[in-house]
Amino acid sequence: MEIGKLLHFKNMKQYCDESNATIDTNYFSTALKNMKDGFTERFEQFKTNKSTLAFIINPLNTNTNEINIEPFEIDAGSLQMQLLDLKTKDFWSGKFTELKSKLEELEVQKCMHIAQHKWTALKEIPLVEASIFGAWNSLPQFYSEVKKLAYGVLTIFGSTNLCEQAFSCMNIITNKVRSQLTNKNLESCLKLKTTSYKPDLIELSKGSNTYMNVVRKPTPQEICR
Repeated sequence: MEIGKLLHFKNMKQYCDESNATIDTNYFSTALKNMKDGFTERFEQFKTNKSTLAFIINPLNTNTNEINIEPFEIDAGSLQMQLLDLKTKDFWSGKFTELKSKLEELEVQKCMHIAQHKWTALKEIPLVEASIFGAWNSLPQFYSEVKKLAYGVLTIFGSTNLCEQAFSCMNIITNKVRSQLTNKNLESCLKLKTTSYKPDLIELSKGSNTYMNVVRKPTPQEICR
């Protein structure tokens, strides 16, 4: 951008070639630099906690002195001893070797689908989170501190977006005509609204032995609840 070649700005280069327009490269260079600095500042915390975040995928080669365990209330001594034991057990340590190979395979599939613009096939690729949770769930409870750290890192929110969505849903559910809505029912409504789980209602109904011969019309008070 600074030298005006516009190698990575094809649309802008095409516009300049077609219209013989002159652009202020200093303006765009400054804007790009400010954007870069903004992203660097915003994601600085990820660099600071790089070892902690990498632990969930590669715990065997993680330096425990570089992990921030304070937010998770974990005993450092027990964590180190359990990690040492985990490294000596080929059966359990092999779970993470398999995990790494599986994640690499998923990433290759994802790159291939993106390159071929197969967006529908991209959605059918198994979630990375499922593979990671599967590896950690397979460990016995003997490695309680190790698992506690892993689950703590895995449950960190990447942004406040989900929380904001939940609050918006709650405000919609608890409107002025539902003043008698109990906390228990509100919790159930929020779960139904925010979950991605879709139960097979037809299959569930097949296993039910109870049939309602008479359907009672709900009262206005029940509807408001």
